[in-house]
Amino acid sequence: MMHKKSNIVVGLTTFDNEMLRISVPAIGRMHQKVTLIIFNDNPTTTITRRQIRKLGYSGDLQIINSDENLGEFRARMAIVDAARDLKPDWFIFCDDDDMLIDAEIPNVSDDNFAIIQNAVVLRHRVVDLLRAIDNPFDIDPDGENVVLMRPHLGMAGTPIRSDVLFELFDVCNTVFDTIKNLDNKLEFVPPVDTIMWNFINIYARHKNPNAVPIYMDKTNYIKCDIDTNRIKYGRVRRPVRNVAEQLHRVTEKYNAVLNAALAAAPRGLGK
Repeated sequence: MMHKKSNIVVGLTTFDNEMLRISVPAIGRMHQKVTLIIFNDNPTTTITRRQIRKLGYSGDLQIINSDENLGEFRARMAIVDAARDLKPDWFIFCDDDDMLIDAEIPNVSDDNFAIIQNAVVLRHRVVDLLRAIDNPFDIDPDGENVVLMRPHLGMAGTPIRSDVLFELFDVCNTVFDTIKNLDNKLEFVPPVDTIMWNFINIYARHKNPNAVPIYMDKTNYIKCDIDTNRIKYGRVRRPVRNVAEQLHRVTEKYNAVLNAALAAAPRGLGK
């Protein structure tokens, strides 16, 4: 595949700002030029440009310090809203404790709304995380502590066409109270990355029946799944029992909200 320069926004959401020591240096080492937009969802802290520069990122930068805790879904929506005037071609989300190590965008068809790649997951040992921070390209999967996800299906780390994302969030704004009510009923943190990945697939195919993601057999993301903190935003990170079943049931409820919104959308919205 031939490659072209693209206008790329990397959207990084953070609550525990110390985790930026993992994510920001990796983005700073990438060869591709990006605009980094950081949304700080912790109203008790303030992130400054100087802090980010000291972590090794020297490119285009915007920082949003929220005065209230919005949660990951709304934080990502706020990042997208902040990027509208930039008119980017592609968006890539990153979590504060993960590492985006490559933002290469191949020259793909207009029908390709996302570029699925691979991710390495660090599961148990802090030493693996330290090695990844030192050299993210020298990580050997062992199938137990370091696992290769091939392909990696999720919003984080996946380049998404910005026009599709802008339009999807316009629809989400019309039903966000319903989404928020679903969030509030959960005892655990909603699986936002999976929900958003489902949403982008549903919306892209609603807009264009020929829309498909494309797979690029390359690792561009390192996920830190070392569970050192079971509580986030005052709730457990995942269900205690029947994890897969509960997560599937929850994501189906969110999917139903978007499908209903698209079915009820006035002409011009969601198309």
